[in-house]
Amino acid sequence: MAQDGAGRNGHAPTVEGVMELLKKGKEYYSGFHAACLEEDNFYLGKVAIPKPTGEPVDEVHPATATAIVNVATDHLDVNNISIEVPASGKARQRAERLKRFYLGTWLSVKGPVLRTAARHGFQYGIAATKSMFATDQWPDPPMLDDFPDEASYRTALEEVLEERGHVFPLVVRNVNPKNLVWDDSRIRPRWAIEFYQRRPEEVAWRYPEFQKSGSSPFVDWVEYWDEEWALYLADGQAVWGPERHSYGHLCYTFAHPASSLDWDDGPPHERYRGILRPVHSLLKEEARLITAYSAILRMYAYRTIDFYGPRSAAEETARAYELFGAKNVVPPGVSIQASPLVTPPPEILRQLSMVQTMIEEATFPNVVRGLRPTGAGSGFAISVLAGMGRLVFQGMADGLARAMEQVNTKFAQLVENKARGRVTVHGRAQAHSFDQTIGPEDIQGYYENHV
Repeated sequence: MAQDGAGRNGHAPTVEGVMELLKKGKEYYSGFHAACLEEDNFYLGKVAIPKPTGEPVDEVHPATATAIVNVATDHLDVNNISIEVPASGKARQRAERLKRFYLGTWLSVKGPVLRTAARHGFQYGIAATKSMFATDQWPDPPMLDDFPDEASYRTALEEVLEERGHVFPLVVRNVNPKNLVWDDSRIRPRWAIEFYQRRPEEVAWRYPEFQKSGSSPFVDWVEYWDEEWALYLADGQAVWGPERHSYGHLCYTFAHPASSLDWDDGPPHERYRGILRPVHSLLKEEARLITAYSAILRMYAYRTIDFYGPRSAAEETARAYELFGAKNVVPPGVSIQASPLVTPPPEILRQLSMVQTMIEEATFPNVVRGLRPTGAGSGFAISVLAGMGRLVFQGMADGLARAMEQVNTKFAQLVENKARGRVTVHGRAQAHSFDQTIGPEDIQGYYENHV
């Protein structure tokens, strides 16, 4: 879907253009969005399990899909970040300041952004983050014309600069790919549209001019961003913008784990494949086998009772008969026997073991979760298997690292283009504790970094 965004050739985007682009984007990404919803059903245990109709059989939903995604996410260490800024000669001091700034910025992000991005990458085969400048939190510099003399202006300016030293204006948050359409150009994405539903009171509190229409309890929220313009829509009404954001880039960044044959060519639902996609049928089969075995085992443990004798006497005895230690009176001519025993067939367990083995082969071995494999008798063998199993996660680790490098570049551009002054980060962690102040003069268009 490599086409121009709603704002073309420097012109501001229109409501009609954005809505038309969103419609086309949803059609283009319909297969991918449907795949995302299917992945969520597996993760949340909402996939329907076939069972005999009319029988009191409870569905058993194994947590295998949830465990696969969670374990994969746990094996990406997003807390110990290593960032390098290459430089030589006199630029080494500047590179060190930039390095500490990037590291301090990620330490200042209090939410689980990187962990959620890793989970999205394993779940959907792609992850998206949104880096923005908190303009409402960044104090504006005073205007000289608002003061009677230069001395009072300098005093006010010093107060603003001091206040800026305690404000961190860079924001990063996650965007679920199922709520996003974007420019699928092989060069770079030039626009993206985020859509979801919000509560009317939430929109009205932020944008009082918005007037809710229709009977829906929610508002269809749309955010359009390109490399120059931004526009917010609520139920098709423009509530903010179009405005030039002056970021110098598109605020959305994508992490590609490259979990399919191609990552930049072909339909999106074929390119972006989560870790569960190859085992969908196996996960369904596992749930079916466990549900069947549970139902048969319940019949085996709680056998029914048969009453033999005259029909009226047998039915009356069955209605009055009590189990679990009660005393019963059995009339003459009625006998009581346990129903024929149904033994759980061992073939179910053999089939279940085979299915679970195939799930391991398509995802990662259970030894990665800390389970001892059958036949491994030494710690060395288990460590080798665990190391080989963790290679499955390297694609997501590389994709997340490359995405962080792009976000670091956008951090620097936000300092140059939006802050236009010195920004201080306060890096506070167990391994790092420092303050770093940086300004446009420290960047000067140098964005190279390696995570």
